[in-house]
Amino acid sequence: MKNIKLLQMKSKLSKPLLKYIILIIIDSIIFIPWGGILGFSDDKVFKNLDNVQTFGDYAIRVITLIFLIIDFKKANLKYVFLACISSLFYPLLGIIVFALLFLEKENKNKS
Repeated sequence: MKNIKLLQMKSKLSKPLLKYIILIIIDSIIFIPWGGILGFSDDKVFKNLDNVQTFGDYAIRVITLIFLIIDFKKANLKYVFLACISSLFYPLLGIIVFALLFLEKENKNKS
């Protein structure tokens, strides 16, 4: 019986986390340091590529921040500010804070 409740809790959490996983994969694939891999010797090309990577990284952080705010409101969780600030510095940290608070709330509701 406890295993069934645990599976239901995981499925509730997996739906919001799927979009964050996709964002992190996109960030890793598109905005990795291509200059180091391809070995650009032209400084202008490398500088332009670095600007694109920086812009993409900030865009992913802002999108993660918006998704976190929406998910915190949907789940009616506290500490939105903590997760948002942490996601600005490191997006995965904000996602982990959201997941832990979500699991804690679900655990309290089940008890």
